[in-house]
Amino acid sequence: MGHTAAMHEIRTNIEIKASAGLVWAILTDFAAYKRWNPFIRSVFGKPQTGNSILVTLQPQGAGSTIFRPTLTHVREPRELRWLGRWAMPWLYSAEHRFSIEPLPDGGVRFDQTQRYRGVLIPFLRRRLQRTAAPAFHAMNAALKARAEQAELNLAAAGQAQS
Repeated sequence: MGHTAAMHEIRTNIEIKASAGLVWAILTDFAAYKRWNPFIRSVFGKPQTGNSILVTLQPQGAGSTIFRPTLTHVREPRELRWLGRWAMPWLYSAEHRFSIEPLPDGGVRFDQTQRYRGVLIPFLRRRLQRTAAPAFHAMNAALKARAEQAELNLAAAGQAQS
């Protein structure tokens, strides 16, 4: 097959004043996504490498998409990756990656990246950029708000006990 698959990548990141463990706990608490996540509205399944999960995406102002990717990499509390593909992967596949990097002064940098491959990518690139990038930023901001609030609550609870 002489298919030359095009590639496109969308990368976003945000700094969060919370521990890697706390950010990871929120990221992998799939059942709670509907309460805070403006982009990934639901995920059914367990965060374990090799598991198939059911994901519902709904970027703002767009319809929802339901797909069943496979978790290709789950490494607590650093990285979560899944791969979604169409029946014919050479047409279209997308790898979604979340990573959590501890920063020297405390807190973490949260990265959300999507790497698209396939012969359809050149035709989809503009639409992907228009809907995916803002959706990633919205989720990153919501994750930051939720993690930083949880970190404050933990600190307050700690103060109350001393």
